[in-house]
Amino acid sequence: MIRRYKVAHIPKGNGKCRKIYIPSPEYKAQLRALIPSLESILHELDSHQLNFAFQKGKNCVLNALQHVGYGYTLSVDIEDFFGSINLQHIVNVLGLDVIDQCFIDGNPKQGLPTSPLIATIAFLRCDSEIHRAVSKLGVKFKYTRYADDLIVSFDDIQHLPALLFIMKQALARHGFRLNSAKTRVQDSRNGNRIITGIAVNEDGPCATRRTRRKLRAAQHQGNITSVMGLREWASCKLPNAMFSDD
Repeated sequence: MIRRYKVAHIPKGNGKCRKIYIPSPEYKAQLRALIPSLESILHELDSHQLNFAFQKGKNCVLNALQHVGYGYTLSVDIEDFFGSINLQHIVNVLGLDVIDQCFIDGNPKQGLPTSPLIATIAFLRCDSEIHRAVSKLGVKFKYTRYADDLIVSFDDIQHLPALLFIMKQALARHGFRLNSAKTRVQDSRNGNRIITGIAVNEDGPCATRRTRRKLRAAQHQGNITSVMGLREWASCKLPNAMFSDD
């Protein structure tokens, strides 16, 4: 029997390893053929337009743009995002044939081309619950998600405990865990807020100091490939789809 995938262990900065599933060329092609239908399902179900990852016409810059003009930003990370997705999250949403192809040992594993879309679809109910609960507070806010990064911006720091409680409770109800080590609160009075790797100030999204430093270092080293990539990232471009005539 031909193996459909192999597993690689990629070291993380905290001393742990990230398990990545690498599909065979045949299996990868089989999964890629499912992407258009998964994109269609995500587009249909994302009624609140809270997700900004893995969708055409959206990117991290557009996500950061949503949070311009707020005083504070609370960023929350989900622990083991892909590993937390199970069949209960996508029951009555995806067909059994799709599940059989895209799930390994009960999860959409990281590294499979279909896993980001499936994980995003699976989290939409939790997105809606968070947005609905925060709306009931009667405060001005903006909630978005980029993959496993949940971001809510607001103006009154007194609302922080309620917002954090709402997000913790919603995550727990849907079988997810908040990564306390990556929970962060940023105050716009202290400078740029960093949202999904993009700096945000009163003028809009811009490159972070870290990105600019890396760009200068790459230029000094003559690393053309890195220079081109960092210049593209630092330009903070909105999705091309926003400027199309379609």
